[in-house]
Amino acid sequence: MAEPLKVGLIGAGGISRQHLPGYQLDPGRIRLEAVCDIREERARAFASEAEIGADAIFSDAREMFELADIDAVDICTIHDTHAELAIAAAEAGKHVLLEKPMAISMAECRSIVEATEAAGVTFMVAQHLRHVPTYVALRRRIQTGELGRIWSARVDTFLTAALDDPDQPIAPGRGFWGFDGKRGGGGVVTLLSVHHLDLMRFFVGEVVRVEARAWHGHPSFTNEAEDRAVATLEFANGAIGTLTASLTSRAPWLFQTVILGDEGAAWTPPPAENTPLMWHRVPAVMTSAQQEGDESFDPVTSFRPVDTSDLSLPTDNPYVNEIIHFAACCEDGAEPVSGGRDNLETMKIVFGIYESAETGRSVELGSL
Repeated sequence: MAEPLKVGLIGAGGISRQHLPGYQLDPGRIRLEAVCDIREERARAFASEAEIGADAIFSDAREMFELADIDAVDICTIHDTHAELAIAAAEAGKHVLLEKPMAISMAECRSIVEATEAAGVTFMVAQHLRHVPTYVALRRRIQTGELGRIWSARVDTFLTAALDDPDQPIAPGRGFWGFDGKRGGGGVVTLLSVHHLDLMRFFVGEVVRVEARAWHGHPSFTNEAEDRAVATLEFANGAIGTLTASLTSRAPWLFQTVILGDEGAAWTPPPAENTPLMWHRVPAVMTSAQQEGDESFDPVTSFRPVDTSDLSLPTDNPYVNEIIHFAACCEDGAEPVSGGRDNLETMKIVFGIYESAETGRSVELGSL
């Protein structure tokens, strides 16, 4: 029996808790062996929860690369540390799973891809929406032509994290690194919307041109981080996409995707439990002539859950699924579904939006 992939976690903050069940599902295949955080007390707390021994707790990532018995790293740190840590891990011969966004500039993103390729290690960006079972199934049905020619893709990403109301469930307030344009690489687009921009690519294909506007100046945001943005995306296949994003609007949480083809449509409807976590894994519904068969189209009831019965994903939890997918790619050398070269195309959309918002002109993504 092959040895399990041994992983060291860097960054024991909030998202690391979503990754942990992936390491607990099948420890014979992938196992968390070490944890590193610059705040040692946080690393110790995570290690206790993950049953990691005291000799595998670190506050310096390079020390972990050198001393821990690990094959790979899972980087869950602040955005402006991604490039340095991912490149150092690759140079140490470790496979790299990196939380989104890949980095805070296109130059940094390319440097990570070049370093991981030069080192011959597996590199995957944790775009977990690509591992939601209904999204995987929906993509297959789009690719077979069941929705016909896709002509429109719409994404709304609203999270009232910065609404001036102390009773908000999520209210990090002023000083939060995610509201700092230097640390986060931007604002709402890098912090939140990158998930759904990547999902639009997953469903519809490559984007060739963007035009955008962003709003700045909210008192909770610093260093030109935008709190709101609107973008129009032109896909290579001729479809037009729109993104509306906000962290400050007085509106309910909403992370929805609408895909329209000339023979059908798909939508991610509101979850019963309206929390940011549930919104990031809400099932998709769809309508198509193939799905409804001989039944008449009913505009009220024809949206039905996307069938996932023919999938072989490990669980319904996309965070767990992405961890298992990473392990499989490290094991057999396959390119991850969100590998470095692929994710460069998502990051071009992000930085294309920022360039367009700054210049007031449309941006050809091939130029980035």
